[in-house]
Amino acid sequence: MEINFLEQYIHSVYSEESLKEKRFYNIGAGSQRSKYDIWTYIDLEASKYSKEGIDIFYDLESLAPIPLPDNHAEVVFNSFVIEHISIDATKNLCKEAYRILKKGGVFHSKVHCYDYSYKLYKNHLITPKAPFECRESKEKLNNFIKNHKGRVKATFNDKNEYVIKSLVNSEELVFNSENTFLYHNAVAAMDNLYAKSPDLRASLNDCDTGNVETFYKNVLNFVDENKKESYQHNADYFSKEELFAYIKNLGFSEVYFTQAFQSISPALWEDKLNPIHKGFLFSIEAIK
Repeated sequence: MEINFLEQYIHSVYSEESLKEKRFYNIGAGSQRSKYDIWTYIDLEASKYSKEGIDIFYDLESLAPIPLPDNHAEVVFNSFVIEHISIDATKNLCKEAYRILKKGGVFHSKVHCYDYSYKLYKNHLITPKAPFECRESKEKLNNFIKNHKGRVKATFNDKNEYVIKSLVNSEELVFNSENTFLYHNAVAAMDNLYAKSPDLRASLNDCDTGNVETFYKNVLNFVDENKKESYQHNADYFSKEELFAYIKNLGFSEVYFTQAFQSISPALWEDKLNPIHKGFLFSIEAIK
């Protein structure tokens, strides 16, 4: 079998024991898979993603220990997980990562960036491409097209909203800064905000204090707890500064913000582990 340069490099950096025992852990892996057979995949058993390929079922919200030994892991990785779980679950994930990592091991998190998306929303700059790139809005778009048997047309209206209109009847699907922002950040709040007022921007303005953390806590008040699901953006906000401080205080020797494809671990240089999220993310890495 042909082995490419990156795979050769990974094998030169890590011991055969670590590679064979797959001491590289992708937590909240969903459907994300590496092409290299070195990873152990961990996710919620009730996840909406396929269970095929998941090695360990674990519920982050249980706040239980991850079923792995101390001082064992080379890498603990998660991608677009922290923004979906509670602050307590985030703290437990970080604490558990520190416990299971060996000295010199790497903890790496890719996190949807609330601060950046909030700034885009405030300035009406949420990209019109977002409906095609955000899972929740893409699903809504695909269902609309399917229900109208593909007989739709797409236009921008005079409010610069992206409108998908049925050619069968007058039904429309509209994407604007307000609802696209919520699709990305607080799906579970959508119905309650719409029920409060047909003017979604007015509802959001009622929540807005100019402070990102307070804004998200106010939005969270509109979330119907019975509708929250593990795969939704639940807006249980934990700022990157707070996250940085919490990880640092656990005892990691180094903590720093980084970017896609930039990691001290070559195991994290692979394309499949570095999805581009159109600027809506930050990455944080820590070395034990």
